Amino acid sequence: MAYAPVITMQPFRFHSIYQPRIWGGQHMRTMLGRELPDRETAYGEAWEISDRPEAMSTVREGEWEGIPLHRLWEERREELFGPGYERFTRFPLLCKILDARENLSVQVHPPERTAAARRGEVKNEVWYVLHADPDALIYGGMEETATLSDIRRAAETGQMEQLIRSTHLEKGEHLYIPAGLVHAIGAGHLIAEIQQNSDTTYRLYDWNRTDASGQGRELHMEQALDSIAEFRELCRQPGYLTEMPHFTTEEYRLDQGERFTQPDASRFAIFTVLRGSVSWDGKTARQGEFILSPANADAVTAVEPDTVLLSTTVRPAQYYKKR
Repeated sequence: MAYAPVITMQPFRFHSIYQPRIWGGQHMRTMLGRELPDRETAYGEAWEISDRPEAMSTVREGEWEGIPLHRLWEERREELFGPGYERFTRFPLLCKILDARENLSVQVHPPERTAAARRGEVKNEVWYVLHADPDALIYGGMEETATLSDIRRAAETGQMEQLIRSTHLEKGEHLYIPAGLVHAIGAGHLIAEIQQNSDTTYRLYDWNRTDASGQGRELHMEQALDSIAEFRELCRQPGYLTEMPHFTTEEYRLDQGERFTQPDASRFAIFTVLRGSVSWDGKTARQGEFILSPANADAVTAVEPDTVLLSTTVRPAQYYKKR
């Protein structure tokens, strides 16, 4: 009996979509060596892999160069990403680099109950610290005795720092931020973020910040308070990052010359280069770059000693129950 050969595909990258933010900076240029659109704008986010109408990724190289991610998802879903993703109308992950020159707003993403009621999108996310200033803080979770009334009062009176917990993370550490957890990235961080494909954020507090015209940014007090779930503490685990009903992310350390493919070749994975660099098919990806490795893809090879990769995927068989 003859079997059809498995076609080996090459990994590929997307063009970065740079987003100006009031809290952003130029660290993607000065620390990651990127060519930003200009050197004056405060760029807070680079959307690296995005299947969203407001910011659609297009393939940067290879066989699919110039093609939008959503078109690949619609037309070549099983071939490139693997079987079992029929329930996802869009590619299920959104990957970013965040440059926090100033504090981001204190915010919360809606859990399922709130998202459904308010027509928002659930967002669970993982942060990996690429750089942290010595005094940089990550904010997340509220004091154990804080009530919703306490949180509202602190937001309205500018005293949120008395209730929200904070911690310092070093380069190479990571956090899981579940939907419903109040959180904020503090000034002085460069972070790789992997999240569900959602852009629903409810601002609770913005550090009494105003823009050039003296206006504060819009807050979403009622939506935010309605979204705060039972999460009180930040979740930090060494080595193994997180496996949850949304996506799975694992960290791998590679020796120079070591080849790496996703553990399950039947489905896609996103590789994030956290340290060092990797190469494949004459291409090289360095720190802070995201690579989409299709199902049955060829391996990437570590170029430098102690290269660190994240591998992220979605397991369709055990995720997203029908409603």
